[in-house]
Amino acid sequence: MDQRTDPELVAAAQGGDLQAFEELVRRHQSFVFGAAMRVTQNRSLAEDVAQEAFFRAWRKLDSFRGDAQVRSWLYRIATNIALNAVTRSRESPSSEPDRTPDAATPERAMVETATRHALAALVADLPEDLRRPYVLREFEERSYEEISQVLGIPLNTTRTRIHRARKAVAHGMEAWR
Repeated sequence: MDQRTDPELVAAAQGGDLQAFEELVRRHQSFVFGAAMRVTQNRSLAEDVAQEAFFRAWRKLDSFRGDAQVRSWLYRIATNIALNAVTRSRESPSSEPDRTPDAATPERAMVETATRHALAALVADLPEDLRRPYVLREFEERSYEEISQVLGIPLNTTRTRIHRARKAVAHGMEAWR
């Protein structure tokens, strides 16, 4: 395992060191896949998104200035690709959620599954400027400050957008209560 820090690996990769970039991929591939999976809710699509994210990162490596952490930069790339993929396909996220062991009846499990799909569809239908901060906060459990940094928007704008997204999702889920 390479002992260099991420910024050192980026600098080496920017200089043409392919092994340095490969180490960045090894370090962050699970994280990037997880971010893509949370947005797409589809394993196959998330794998494609993660692969495309690293391909784009390699192509755009020279434009990385180090203003943010490498992980934040990769997250932003992967999230943008995933959101575009979901929007393009206009399919709601469709992976089958795991059944919880405490689901006592098939009917309860069916309702829980339908509820999860309804929530995923509501989130997928949010405008992108609301969906991105909402996903980062609710599914990634990121702080408001991190979200503001990742998205490059002011902190108060981040808070407002998350509040609006929560209201829209809550309103859409009223029928499921």
